[in-house]
Amino acid sequence: MILAALLSLAPADLSTTPTYPQVTGGQEVVECAWIDTVAVTGGGGLCTGSLVHPRVVVYAAHCGDGDKQIRIGNTSTGGGGYTRATDRCVVYPDYLGTSDQAHDWAFCVLEEPVTEIPTTPPAFGCELARIEAGAEVVIAGFGNDTETGGAGTKRWADTTIVSTFGNTVNIGGGGTSTCSGDSGGSAFIAMEDGSWRAISMTSTGISCGQTGVHALMHPAIPWIEETAQIDITPCHDLDGTWNPTAACGGFYAGDETPYGTWDDWCEGTPSTGSSDSCGAAYDAEADGDPPIVSVTAPNDGVELPADTAVSIAIDAVDDGWGVREVWVEIDGMEQAVRDEYPPYGFDGVPIPNGGYTVQAFAIDWADNVGMSEIVAFGVGEPAPETPDDDSGSDGGSGESSADTTGPVDPSNADDTGDSNEDTTGIVTQDDGGGGGCGCGQRSGGAAWLLALFGLLVQALPRLRAKKRS
Repeated sequence: MILAALLSLAPADLSTTPTYPQVTGGQEVVECAWIDTVAVTGGGGLCTGSLVHPRVVVYAAHCGDGDKQIRIGNTSTGGGGYTRATDRCVVYPDYLGTSDQAHDWAFCVLEEPVTEIPTTPPAFGCELARIEAGAEVVIAGFGNDTETGGAGTKRWADTTIVSTFGNTVNIGGGGTSTCSGDSGGSAFIAMEDGSWRAISMTSTGISCGQTGVHALMHPAIPWIEETAQIDITPCHDLDGTWNPTAACGGFYAGDETPYGTWDDWCEGTPSTGSSDSCGAAYDAEADGDPPIVSVTAPNDGVELPADTAVSIAIDAVDDGWGVREVWVEIDGMEQAVRDEYPPYGFDGVPIPNGGYTVQAFAIDWADNVGMSEIVAFGVGEPAPETPDDDSGSDGGSGESSADTTGPVDPSNADDTGDSNEDTTGIVTQDDGGGGGCGCGQRSGGAAWLLALFGLLVQALPRLRAKKRS
């Protein structure tokens, strides 16, 4: 009966000219405060969302999907700030409607990442213990400040968690709560280092100013990460285990205080260093060891059928600061595309018939580079002989030397120091006696292979499994 009495906080109608805004009982946000609370517009309505990752905004399923835009600023329609296009917006497929507050989950993936401001990640792992009755939280959003209107300007308020039940949390009351247009916005809870975590998506409420029902965010994370193929919990594995990557840090640590202006992307906004909220920071100890790397497919010496699309699978493990990215050389020529998430590899790449060698490389967050043994394979013809590998690799043992220069930038051969630019403009590796030499490269074929490999691999969707290995 209680659920039947709840009213959906439907998106506010954008046809109404915004006046004074939002969170009922709150106050208007000053410029550049609570910067990760964003407006979700499109489909004739206004909702609120939270920037939990440079490319991911979470909001409420009852706001719908379709062609959404994200407004980062203090108002939903302009007057400072930035509008970002979305690549796709997705509603939880098992959401049953406005009475299903426990699954009122949706997210958008942005076409381009927002790297100019710090983000506020979801609470996860041991951080979830803070979500309890009586805990202080901040709510923010672009919704009405009364039952009848006022949507369009961001407001915020301090309030408390009233209770939790299953996948929901009840927040606010006594005149301070969310209202129509705040749907999808998060409540934020503070960490000891001054940073914040997003804990919910605003779902429904009885009336503005009374307790609002929020969908807890953390139960949605496995679905979000699998569907978006983006890691939004860089400090934890999916089972909640503390396993920080280098992205576990730099989180928003501001408050209602203004920092900079939207013209300079809120320059000076506080952010944290490496997080240690549930354990040691990822860089708490020095890392001088390179990743251990091996090519697991294709097998060395294999002959694949003619005209076969080749899938290259790579195992890269780093017990220090974690693997930052992986790339390959084909016939000694470095390929431009990178893979940043396990399982590492490049799937279904059409390579011309012939014999080839492939070698994989991985760099960790301490700039140590490891390399695999060279693997030879053939497409429509026998594999060539594997070159002698005296490059320092012992079959992926991780004993290759540390390299503080980072990976070669294939767009600028002059910066590499150990590469030569041929007359076609394609980077080829110097012989140098190493196992990654450019021996036996095909005349004219290298440029075609480099361009095709990069274009096709970047277009291939792949499941991004948790977490660093």
